[in-house]
Amino acid sequence: MGSYIAKTPFEMENDFETEEEDLELKLTVLRDALIHLRVQFLHFQSFYKEWNSHNERVENDLKALKIILMVVQNRIEELKSIVSEYTELKNMSSMKRKIEDFDLIVTQIILEMKEFERDNFLIEKMEKLINQLNPFDVPNMKTIESENDEFQMNPNDVIKTIIGKEALLKQEKERKEQIQNEEENEIRHDNTKILNGQRKIYKILRKPVVVLVNYLEDECTLKTLQILNENQVDYNIFDVSTDSEIRLIVKYLSDCETFPQLFVKGNFEKLSGINSLIKSLPKLYVN
Repeated sequence: MGSYIAKTPFEMENDFETEEEDLELKLTVLRDALIHLRVQFLHFQSFYKEWNSHNERVENDLKALKIILMVVQNRIEELKSIVSEYTELKNMSSMKRKIEDFDLIVTQIILEMKEFERDNFLIEKMEKLINQLNPFDVPNMKTIESENDEFQMNPNDVIKTIIGKEALLKQEKERKEQIQNEEENEIRHDNTKILNGQRKIYKILRKPVVVLVNYLEDECTLKTLQILNENQVDYNIFDVSTDSEIRLIVKYLSDCETFPQLFVKGNFEKLSGINSLIKSLPKLYVN
C-alpha cells in the first residue's frame, strides 16, 4: 500500500478507488475458495462416514481438502497484509475483525486435521468449524460501508436499515438477472454466438453427469451438491454465470429458466426426482 503523505485529495481519492477494487477482488477470491472448501468437505465427510478412517480413498480426499484449505489460508494472509492500514484509514474495523476470525478458525481446522493422524479426529468438530467459515460472511465493500453508516444512525434508522438489507439483496439478485437477460437477448440475434454456445455445451454434456449452476452460491445449489457428494456420485460442475452463450443454450435445451440444472447422459433431469435417480448415477468408486 502506497504512502498518502504529501498527496493531493484528488490523488488520494484515485488511490483509494484502485485499492478498493483490489481489495474487493481479493474478498471475492476468498469467498469462492470458501465455497470450494465446503463442497470438498462434504465430499470428504461422505467417504469418512462410510469407510474406515485410514482407507486410501478417505486419505486422498483429506489431501484434497488440505490443498483447498491451504488456498484459503493464503488468501486470508494476503488480505491481512493489506487490510490493517486500509481499514484504519477508511474506518472499516469490522472487516479486519472478520478476517481475523476466519484466520483463527482456519488455524483450528489445521490443528484438528493433525488429530486425524493420531486417531483423535472428530468429524463432528470438523463439521462445526467448517460451517463457521461461511462464504456468505465474507465482507464486501458495500456491506462494510453500510455498517459504518449504521454507527451514525439513531435506533429507528438502524431498524429500517436492517429491514432494508433483504430488499438490497433482492435488488442485487435482480440486477444480476437483468445483466444476464441483456447478454442473452444480444446472443439471440447473433447466429454465430448461438452456434458457438451449442458447440461448447455439447462438449460439456459429453460427461455422464453434469450440474450446471449460476454463481454457485444459492441454497438449492449447495443442497444439490451435498446430495450428490453424500451418495458419492461422479459428476462435473459448470458455472453458467461465466458464459452467457452456454447459459442461453442450456435454457433452450432444458426449457427451464432457473438453476441449478442436472443433465444425465446429455438429458435434462428435474431436481425434484434426484432421489430416484441416485442409484442409477455413476459412482466415484466401485466396490
